[in-house]
Amino acid sequence: MNPTSEQSIQLDTILQLENAPEFNRLHQQFEQFNPLKVLRVDHYEIRHSNVLAWLLDPNENHRLGSFFLRKLLMHLITKQDNEDKIHLFDYLAFSHQALSDVIVHREWYTGNGSIDLLIDIPTLNITLLIENKFHSSESSGQLTRYITHVKDMFPNRNVLPVYLTLSSDLPSHEDYWVLDYGDVLTIIKQELELNRATIADNIYDFLTYYTNLLEERLVDNEEADRTALQLYQENTLAIQLLFANANPSKQKQVDLRKATRILKTLDEDTKRHLRIIYNRKRQTIDHIIKVSGNILPQAFESFANELQLNVYSAHSRVPNFVMNEWLPTLERLPRLKRYWLNYALIMWFERKGDKRLKLYVEVGPIPYEQRLHLLETVEKRGITFMKSGKQEGKKFTRIYTDTMDVPDWTTASHVHQTMKDLVETDAFRDFNEQLLDALHRV
Repeated sequence: MNPTSEQSIQLDTILQLENAPEFNRLHQQFEQFNPLKVLRVDHYEIRHSNVLAWLLDPNENHRLGSFFLRKLLMHLITKQDNEDKIHLFDYLAFSHQALSDVIVHREWYTGNGSIDLLIDIPTLNITLLIENKFHSSESSGQLTRYITHVKDMFPNRNVLPVYLTLSSDLPSHEDYWVLDYGDVLTIIKQELELNRATIADNIYDFLTYYTNLLEERLVDNEEADRTALQLYQENTLAIQLLFANANPSKQKQVDLRKATRILKTLDEDTKRHLRIIYNRKRQTIDHIIKVSGNILPQAFESFANELQLNVYSAHSRVPNFVMNEWLPTLERLPRLKRYWLNYALIMWFERKGDKRLKLYVEVGPIPYEQRLHLLETVEKRGITFMKSGKQEGKKFTRIYTDTMDVPDWTTASHVHQTMKDLVETDAFRDFNEQLLDALHRV
């Protein structure tokens, strides 16, 4: 059946999208061959655990020895989220003790669930418990059951429980240390860069494919995201038709209702053609849909406009800014390269888990004497932070955090309101007054 003139106009928008140079350039970024994506490693948490188990075992056939395990332990110690726990371990031994006696267990059964990774390290008298949450979230009581089980099974070991997520999500159990896949990515890339000449070609290629896969999930390409958002704004109906036709379970979404109504008027042969087009460009179209649905930067733009912020970045994952009243002092302090907005202080929002929005304030890596003076002045005004934050060699010190639940993450206005609420609490007002007083004295 031939489409009506109205249907032809609507379907013509799909050809316009297919022929758009920006769409094809964006598509090229998703077309690069990666055998791990062919095997859909990125879709299954258990396969990430398999890769980690292989890397963590010094006796495996990667011939990298204990490099990955050692670096992972050191990342745990130096990660700011774990500073209150480092006194529990003789961490200096992490850097030099031989780790050849390590035993790595996968899917260690507890009687009520399985621990993703259990690494026994007799040399350090440590048992490392890693709960891997690449896609999923923890279930009720899971972390407590696992740590209790490991302590019972290894009564003479010091148990180091780790909660591994994509973005340093905080565990419900306070004994767990925080680690994220950004740390994993950093460790692997460091090994690839420092020891390329000694790494076997097939191992190097495999790890390069794996880091590329992680970077797709972790490293925000702001230019690509802007292109995706522009394509969505200019080709909304075409993208919605292709996506809704191929994803019937999503058709009840509010933003797809118009496309769904149009699909009901199309014959099956036309829908088949739409599915073919979608399947050829699936990753690109899904990415455009994902970017268009990311309301965090949209909400932040409203927040920034309402506060009339002068310096900010509506980053897709961690929108960041500097309060206007801080700028006179910050302009006098050294400017930084490759650090947020290049000032000594930064604030940012980050989504945590399914419901929470977290606010951070951090002092960055300015020269040590000025950094120490700033931190000591801040401390004298009543602002508290980890004492190790003043140590020489320390680059980042968080001096304020707060978290709130967002009532509805599908509505930009709710996220915007939560951002406002976080900077209007009595705690933040007091903190900001103390910080301004400190800045005036620097």
